[in-house]
Amino acid sequence: MKKLVIFFTLAGLLGMVWAQAPRDTYVKQTLAGGPVSMDPARAYDSASGEILENIYETLYTYDGESIDTFKPALATSYSVSADGKTYTFTLRDGVKFHSGNMMSCKDVEWSFEYGLTAAHPEGAVMYLMGDQFLGRHDIDGSDPETYLNTFTYDMIANAVTCPAGTEGMTVQLNLVNPKPALIAILAYTAFSVMDSDYAKANGMWDGSAATWADWVGRDITQEFLHNHPSGTGAYKLVEWTDQATVLAAFDDYWGGSPALKNAVFQYVEEQSSRILALQQGDADHVILNDRASLVQLRGAPGVSILEDPNWSTTSVTSVFFNFNIDTSNNEDVGSGELGSGIPADFFADVNIRRGFSQLFDQQAFIDQLFEGQGLMLTVGMPSSFLGYDPNLPIRTLDLEAAERYFRAAFDGAVWEKGFEFTALYNGSNETRKTALEIIAENLEFLNPKFKMNVRSLPWPDYLARTGERKAPMFALGWGADYADPENFINTFYDDNGFYAARTSISVPEIQALIDQADAIADPVARAFIYKEIGGLHYEYAPIIAVPQSTPFMTVRSDLQGVYRNPMLSSTFFIKDISKAN
Repeated sequence: MKKLVIFFTLAGLLGMVWAQAPRDTYVKQTLAGGPVSMDPARAYDSASGEILENIYETLYTYDGESIDTFKPALATSYSVSADGKTYTFTLRDGVKFHSGNMMSCKDVEWSFEYGLTAAHPEGAVMYLMGDQFLGRHDIDGSDPETYLNTFTYDMIANAVTCPAGTEGMTVQLNLVNPKPALIAILAYTAFSVMDSDYAKANGMWDGSAATWADWVGRDITQEFLHNHPSGTGAYKLVEWTDQATVLAAFDDYWGGSPALKNAVFQYVEEQSSRILALQQGDADHVILNDRASLVQLRGAPGVSILEDPNWSTTSVTSVFFNFNIDTSNNEDVGSGELGSGIPADFFADVNIRRGFSQLFDQQAFIDQLFEGQGLMLTVGMPSSFLGYDPNLPIRTLDLEAAERYFRAAFDGAVWEKGFEFTALYNGSNETRKTALEIIAENLEFLNPKFKMNVRSLPWPDYLARTGERKAPMFALGWGADYADPENFINTFYDDNGFYAARTSISVPEIQALIDQADAIADPVARAFIYKEIGGLHYEYAPIIAVPQSTPFMTVRSDLQGVYRNPMLSSTFFIKDISKAN
């Protein structure tokens, strides 16, 4: 096998090459498919998140490994009004952006209001805080006309205000509806504080009512901040390509210059190449597709496999069904008719969904990918979250049940005519690929007239195709934005949830319970409702929740200060680690 050689350019250096990762540089190799955007108002994926977490900062952030304990970052303290609708933050003095500009209230104000103005349908701002700032989240930039007819500039401008003036160090968030989990939500990268003077000087929204409408629904991936970030974080962007993202330490960082001067995130398709890079010291940290691959690293000199029984998982991978497929010019649905394809409403039939769910051999999946170290999920949310019920039934491989459901689907036409379509996954993601392939193999075994092809797409193409509702069935994951069940239940199952744009999901019985849970704050009552939703997940099979692996990390043994916070896309902040001498 050809040895992996790493090339990248840092400020002032050209064509640096090494046999091993330098002592002052952190090198991480992960799956192919890098960031979607460097603009926090657009980025809503883990590949972007692990970069933004180190470039930008939020008002409060996670405290070490804790997923529900927060510490001051760009704010030093806050207070909350008696009605829970007004949060007043005191900002940290002396904080510089990478541009050299000093941070003040105007930057927080502009950052949040820019996110609400762009209202990008693939971003997180409206989805996570639209209800609180504007009274609804289900209207966004995908329909600018409706957005402009529903919201006003004054509503946007009143969301965030500067009581001591724009250059002051006090910022006020004015909510329409209270949100007990606000601090947890604000720790997410979508609410990063951006450099407003830098943004405006380079053609971004000027913050005025006169230009506000021009930015609603705008494709901000074509704008300056998409690839020219200026944050307050410990690292600044040097280079971003499809192959790698390079960061350099920010010497004027308010928390002190970090120990490691450079960070390189490489996007490597072949897992064998990532494993070799870790073995040879070309990478300090690599992501593996599956636990079974650990056999290649156990006992390797200079390699540590980190595991802890107390580590929790706050991400869930699922197989999604598209209830209303866009079949126009769609190669993945065949003819669009049973027999040689599938119709648009194929997965709207509950018996189809139940049948597919009974063809996913969950234990075989755990054994094949996780060396038997995994957990089957009773519903699509982390098992550590409020309202998760481990005692609910789980659909897994049952050929007799699957046949019964398929025979009942479409009044018997499915079993008689058969079908053919293509299910999708991204890049080289073995977890998602394996889940789909297990179903496909059992499907064809059940009835030779049943054909499900499985293909991969590059990450940006994959997101675009699923976003256009072209994907009939696809495997995708969700990492928690904040540690609350609504972040998964609403995201996966709600008619207006984040995935609804990809799946057109419609299960009225589940929706009614979601609406109930959204209207109450009492955790005991909420937990009861989420357990009921778990029961309906089994009954209506709207998605297939893929088992979770017991968490682990694979790093070089000389990497110090490593910890695991599953709420962070990067697992840990690079500023917190170093290398042994």
